[in-house]
Amino acid sequence: MNTALPPHQRSWKASDRDAVRLCREWMVYLGAADVVAASGDVAEVCDLYSNRFLAWVDDRPGNLDVDAVRRVAGMAASDGRRALVFHPGGVFPDAQDQADALGVALFRYDARGGNLDGANQVGRSLRVTGLAGN
Repeated sequence: MNTALPPHQRSWKASDRDAVRLCREWMVYLGAADVVAASGDVAEVCDLYSNRFLAWVDDRPGNLDVDAVRRVAGMAASDGRRALVFHPGGVFPDAQDQADALGVALFRYDARGGNLDGANQVGRSLRVTGLAGN
């Protein structure tokens, strides 16, 4: 059983580094207890990783596009782990469809509100079931 607490609300908009820290907390809460923030050469590939997941934190303003989904899906597939993308904004419908087809979980995080929602079917499913058994 997961004993981690969900991340607390932030009183500020998350900076790049803070966004990675926040999404790491969400991954731990969802059951990926072994997740670490990438550093060095690994940080060129992803922002967070665990035994079963590679995660990217895309905190750019605007909607997540299909090119970003295809890029992370390709990197994760070549590595053999599942791809997770955390984004504070919206997701274009074609990016949602492509992510579902490729098995990429999209999550929408709100640092100030302390919320995390699935932004596609795969993300919604993992938000409910967690990452421990997936």
